[in-house]
Amino acid sequence: MKTKNEDKDSLSWKADAAFLQAAKKVIQKAKQTDTPVVIWEEGQVKEVSATEMESRLKAK
Repeated sequence: MKTKNEDKDSLSWKADAAFLQAAKKVIQKAKQTDTPVVIWEEGQVKEVSATEMESRLKAK
């Protein structure tokens, strides 16, 4: 039995796929421009290197 996120026709799967694609583009642009990725984490704004963000994305 498939869960909601496994069904490629579901809205939640499509939203997850769109966020993943956007995140990859942000990381690529940060690498090209040698700038950090700005995120919201633990209630505050943080700057994280593109390499660190790429590692975090792969770990999920």
